[in-house]
Amino acid sequence: MDNTASVRAWLLACPPIAESEGLFGSDYLQDEPGGFTLDSVPSALKYRENIEGEYKLKSEQEQLYVLAARMDYGPEAVANLNNLDVFRRIFAWIIERNNARDLPAWEGGELTAIVPSLTAYPIAMGSSAARYQIQLKALYKVG
Repeated sequence: MDNTASVRAWLLACPPIAESEGLFGSDYLQDEPGGFTLDSVPSALKYRENIEGEYKLKSEQEQLYVLAARMDYGPEAVANLNNLDVFRRIFAWIIERNNARDLPAWEGGELTAIVPSLTAYPIAMGSSAARYQIQLKALYKVG
């Protein structure tokens, strides 16, 4: 299983995602509210220069993702605040899993943490639905 599939499978155990009635895609978010997606984001490798002037990969690297959901959205503040609460629960679950060292398998190294951004934010807002998202940073040591 590749790393994106491994992180996606791990996130399927997160209650707000597991309880969702929509599709949990990979680089795909359904048009109707209720679905989630884990999107790949370009991530740069980190290098260091040794004393001989050669560039070597640093042992600690990171892979970036976006976790997004299509959710009901509109002028009523209560519904929009509920959307933010869903992501607050996801954030808390990720931190709990990090602290328990319950992380997904990582091909080519050892995953040390998955760090979510603190606040979800809506983008691509329509009159009745919006895409809310957070960024995830998978920190790992090259094996």
